Amino acid sequence: MYYNIPDTSLRNTLIRNYPSLMTTDGLLDVTAAKGMSQDLNLDNSNISDASGLQFFESTGILRLRNNNLTVFPQLSSMKGVRRVYVSNNHLTSIPDLSALYQLIDLYVVNNNLTDLPSVQGKSTLLYITCSGNQITALPDLSALVNLQTLIVSFNPISALPDLSMNTNLTLLDVQSTNIHSIPSLPALVNLQTLACQNNLFTDLSGLNSNTTLTTLTAQNNLLNTLPDFSNKPTLSSVNIANNNLTFEDIIPLTSLTTFSKFTYAPQAELSLPLYTDIREPNNFNYQIAIDPTLTSDKFTWYKNNTPLTTNNTGQFSFTPVFMSDSGFYSVIVNNNAVPGLTLKSNTAQLIVRPCIEISSIQVSVLSSDCREGSSIDVAGTTVAGATLPITFMLQATSPVKNITGTTSTQFNKIIPGTYVLNVTDSRNCSAAKTFTVDKGPDCQNVFSPDGDGIMDNYFIPDTGTAQIYSTSRRLIKTLTIPAAWDGTTSDGGMADAGYYVIVINGTSTIGISLFR
Repeated sequence: MYYNIPDTSLRNTLIRNYPSLMTTDGLLDVTAAKGMSQDLNLDNSNISDASGLQFFESTGILRLRNNNLTVFPQLSSMKGVRRVYVSNNHLTSIPDLSALYQLIDLYVVNNNLTDLPSVQGKSTLLYITCSGNQITALPDLSALVNLQTLIVSFNPISALPDLSMNTNLTLLDVQSTNIHSIPSLPALVNLQTLACQNNLFTDLSGLNSNTTLTTLTAQNNLLNTLPDFSNKPTLSSVNIANNNLTFEDIIPLTSLTTFSKFTYAPQAELSLPLYTDIREPNNFNYQIAIDPTLTSDKFTWYKNNTPLTTNNTGQFSFTPVFMSDSGFYSVIVNNNAVPGLTLKSNTAQLIVRPCIEISSIQVSVLSSDCREGSSIDVAGTTVAGATLPITFMLQATSPVKNITGTTSTQFNKIIPGTYVLNVTDSRNCSAAKTFTVDKGPDCQNVFSPDGDGIMDNYFIPDTGTAQIYSTSRRLIKTLTIPAAWDGTTSDGGMADAGYYVIVINGTSTIGISLFR
């Protein structure tokens, strides 16, 4: 009986390496294939379709590493196969293994597998290595009572099946998966190597009763406690860097003499609040709450990368805060008992604002008199951070004088101009903000700078520059606005009565009349 192997690369490899199995016209001698008991090595042969291998019933080791496999035949007839190596291919599934009663080693690294076939009844299996695939769940492994090695690293798997029956496991590798705990870890009393780095583990206390561990690689997790290492006389290699461990966790381990390799630095950043927005003069504390049983930690506090102070309390206090305290804070923690470890915090931003602030001024004009000014109400003003009651006062800027309101928020005879609103709360915190009051809509563009306090100036509410010209087009004064023109010229003299033109920012114009 002969078989025409469909994959050219497989056929050529068999012709080249196993010529006794092939006819002169390139067909597989099925009888010869069934009787061949030597290992079948087809590594690095560019094979895509492995059809034909099902006839190798007596082969003990099948090697198909580093090919382009996408098609894998049923292996149920390969009763003699003990080891299957098909790493670095493109397989999306593995055929049924139930008939392979001698299988001890399944090595399917770096394929596109999403799961493994059932291994029920495969008590012969000693080694499963399926790292570097797309496996999201493993089959029931409880029947694999002799299993010694389980490697599932670099898969998007989030949980392991119950391993409490796999008590002969000596190597468990779950690095770079989505696994965050192994509930059956206490049952793995013969475990020698645990690789669980690059995950989300917070607790490995399941190893407490284990006394056979030799190697633990658990870096890049979220561990905040460690298992008991003192009862593990053969433990020689430990990597617990980049976790949430502190000196309280590390110091007890420095006295252990079994370690030939012990990596514990760096550790994850200590946590300070990323952003704090507070008003003076409140009290405020930064606090690093670690190592409550130690007094030997030294905390060095920094502001804007400049050291401020060193203490052993883990606390930095502001009593109270002031606006000058605004900045970026961090802390570095050292302990002489562990010179190789420095704990660092994140950078925390502290923003200290004034005791109170006028967020916005809202002025309501209650009435307007073109000669004596307006009655206004500032009740709609928003004051942030204030403790009631609030008192209000206006300050005129030209001339400078304080104006007391008729009520808490109302002010009378407010002529056009620039004012400062001062507010004070019950704690005597104060704030000020500038605003302008323009003339009423019915008022004419006239003024009379005669010093009687009525219409003594003309207020220009715009922002920018105002140039004042006489009717003869002579520039008599330039003002930075908003500002009030008091009738003077640029040389300090008094302008004559008459008509004047005000040019705003070189574009718009206003005509006004000055009376004496």
